Amino acid sequence: MIAFNRWPESFAARYREKGYWQDLPLTELITRHAASDAVAIIDGEVQYSYRQFNQRVDNLASSLQGMGLKRGETALVQLGNVAEFYITFFALLRIGVAPVNALFSHQRSELNAYATQIEPALLVADRQHALFADDSFLNGFIEQHPSVRVALLRGDSGEYDLAAAIAQPAEGFIANPTPADEVAFFPALRRQHRHA
Repeated sequence: MIAFNRWPESFAARYREKGYWQDLPLTELITRHAASDAVAIIDGEVQYSYRQFNQRVDNLASSLQGMGLKRGETALVQLGNVAEFYITFFALLRIGVAPVNALFSHQRSELNAYATQIEPALLVADRQHALFADDSFLNGFIEQHPSVRVALLRGDSGEYDLAAAIAQPAEGFIANPTPADEVAFFPALRRQHRHA
């Protein structure tokens, strides 16, 4: 698990008492609606029901486990406001991999700073981002950050194909989410500045 400073027990007890904390993993937000055909995600012309969304989350989570990712590891995700972002986010939570969600506008210095801090096992990005339009930055990034064992790219049709990982049916998948009292994701990281 990821080391962090826990809330004082008195605060935790009060938050549970008031119902702010329910001791459920974040993935429960979609799991409880998994059988619903109500719209969960709209991405341009594409809509996914909760049932479809949940299946895609399970598919990707299963694919990621099959690629060797495991609970307690970290991921660096740089996707825009697209369906694949939410699918990826919940898939990572479902297998207990904590993501840092970089802004789509972030460039090489931010991505390298994040990777240095969290040592991600996984990088998820988008071919529409200038850095990932070809493999030159990607190859250098993986070489510079040897913790990255897996890379997936939205809009790729080759070895890094995120869509293929989402489409691969989840067979025998067993969720292993981060416990509710542990770090599920990194809301933001501060870029480290070096002064001369």
